[in-house]
Amino acid sequence: MGRRAPPRDNRVADGLRQAHDPRPLLPEVPGAEDAARGDPIHPPVSRAAHLENLAGCRGPADGRPPLGALGDLGTLTNGILGSRESSSEITLPQLLTALVRRRSIGPLLERRRSREMKTALSFLACNIALIVLAWDPSGAAAQGKPATPGDAPGFAYAAPAFIKELDTRFPAQPPVPPSPPRYGGVLHFPATVRAFDPTAGYRPELALVWDTLTEWEATWYFPEVQRTPVIRKTLATSWETVDPSTWIFKLRQGVKFHNRPPVNGREMTAEDVKYSYELLKDKAQYSTRAALVKAIQVVDKYTVKFELSMPDPKFYLNVVDSLSPVIVPREAVEAPGGLAENPIGTGAFMLKEFAPGEGALLVRNPNYYLKDKDGRPLPYVDAVRLYFTKDPATDTALFRTRQLDVMRVSTLDVLYALMKTVPEMQLYRVPSFGWGDYGVSMALDKAPYGDVRVRQALSMAINREVVGEVINRGDAALYGPFPWALAGYTKRADYTSASLGPNYEYNAKKAKELLAAAGYPNGFDMELEWAEFQGWTFNEFVQLVARFFGDVGVRVKLKQLETSTWIAKAAGVQPFPHTLAAFSPIGAGPSFMDWVYLRYHSSFPRTINREGISDPKLDDLLTTWRLDPGEKRPVIQRAIWDHLRKNVYRITTIVPPHYRIAQAYVHAGANPYCWFPGYCSYEAKTAWMTEKAPSRKFEKFAQ
Repeated sequence: MGRRAPPRDNRVADGLRQAHDPRPLLPEVPGAEDAARGDPIHPPVSRAAHLENLAGCRGPADGRPPLGALGDLGTLTNGILGSRESSSEITLPQLLTALVRRRSIGPLLERRRSREMKTALSFLACNIALIVLAWDPSGAAAQGKPATPGDAPGFAYAAPAFIKELDTRFPAQPPVPPSPPRYGGVLHFPATVRAFDPTAGYRPELALVWDTLTEWEATWYFPEVQRTPVIRKTLATSWETVDPSTWIFKLRQGVKFHNRPPVNGREMTAEDVKYSYELLKDKAQYSTRAALVKAIQVVDKYTVKFELSMPDPKFYLNVVDSLSPVIVPREAVEAPGGLAENPIGTGAFMLKEFAPGEGALLVRNPNYYLKDKDGRPLPYVDAVRLYFTKDPATDTALFRTRQLDVMRVSTLDVLYALMKTVPEMQLYRVPSFGWGDYGVSMALDKAPYGDVRVRQALSMAINREVVGEVINRGDAALYGPFPWALAGYTKRADYTSASLGPNYEYNAKKAKELLAAAGYPNGFDMELEWAEFQGWTFNEFVQLVARFFGDVGVRVKLKQLETSTWIAKAAGVQPFPHTLAAFSPIGAGPSFMDWVYLRYHSSFPRTINREGISDPKLDDLLTTWRLDPGEKRPVIQRAIWDHLRKNVYRITTIVPPHYRIAQAYVHAGANPYCWFPGYCSYEAKTAWMTEKAPSRKFEKFAQ
């Protein structure tokens, strides 16, 4: 990770995909390949003939269409469809689709005078109308029922038919595996792990080696999987609350650490839980959850008592999965080299080999304590091989050649291409609860970001429809201060700009007025830091943001970071001088406590409160929410939502769905909704492979 990506064409920021953009332009349009072969349903027409057909639409007296920065129609057509000599014929539906996909041309047209803008829009509307009239209606019928606005979520300009195909081929509830689990095989994942040491940094893959007290059976809340979560009892078998600030957990008896020196397979006890929480509570990656714990008391060998720093009637949700402190043995920590040299836990796999920068090999723990619902021992596979890949293109190439078995796909473009070359693959397309959004964090203690007018202006300067279209071809949802469901919006139809308010609507004119009122009539200079990260397309995102900010006078200098440095800044371990392009704060769990209280209350450090938010009114609202027994919490949560969307402490834009794919010979185990490979340890511990899987050795990593 961290390799510099090639520069992209600035015109992508206008939502216009030019011919030399490395990503394919129109293959995603259903029927495009048939059209290229001369499909009689949509007969090709040469560009020259098409432009002649449109000659009736004229602009000024000199005959030039008044498209301003867009140029004439020929330039526009070439810009949309490419100027390759080999593609001299196009189909009308292709051109129409491309024009509709690029309907967000406000940033360009707004620079023209009102009269010119109206003329330009009229000219463009005339062109589109002629294209529609020229389109053979029988062709539309032949392709099936035309899409209606209700057929696809917001932003789905280019690919509603493709999205519908995904929903049909890959239902939200995947089919049950046809046979009992099969033991054996080596599972291949992509990963980015600097060290197998939970004291050095958080990575979800560490859950393969170390367990937490409990883990998720199903991923998070509605609308992520349309059902409430079920907690799997791992190291803890039961819990109860004495009062909202005191919780007692009973531990599973007979759980053994890995049978390796210096621990040698001894039993895990309550002393290990106490030691682990005290060891890891100050580590940035675990501080979100550990901050809730004031003290831990060992009641007996298999019982621990948590005394909380604040009442939390749902504390049991904060000891789940690898975002919570994992349980480690003291002997391994205190041995020479610490956990990095002695990676010993209670997990389903044991680290056999770690090759920095290349990968890791983990083998099955023969003494693992969990069994499946039929009493069969877990895990099923013999080993897991992690490849430390450098970029999404490498992941895609490895998946095509069956060297990766499971991966997360970053965009609809990549997904479409993979479906063509690996048609038998499995896909889980999961609407996001909130993880994986595209946003900008600001250093609020630095001028001018402490001024609410500046923050509102920057938010208004961004056209979120263009962001959704360019980042993921429109398959995305608007995103606000925190997950919609936590604000009471349980219907995806409510995920609109109207629910977010004017600060989230594109309005460059108002943005300039706000900047002027804040004392920046000529804008200001900004440094926007970013990095390449597996599964995201931050390169395109920061180019868009820079262009939008530039349109209102903010001069942006883009600075690409090494991925490890970016992660440290995103986790609040290192400061960022101006702004940072990142997703929602790292380590956020599924509860309002995780997403909102800990993230926005001023009493928490930057490792939790990334932007350094300090707002007395917000603190009062959050404290009122925390002390409420539960009856008024939904109302208070909506009030907090309203306060945050007005103050824009973090600029949020869109959140795409999660695309998680697997080879046909892999059954993803008990939970296929584990959208980020390794994010839930049971993805590996319950996955199994059919006899059609490649035969792989696992004596060493490089095999």
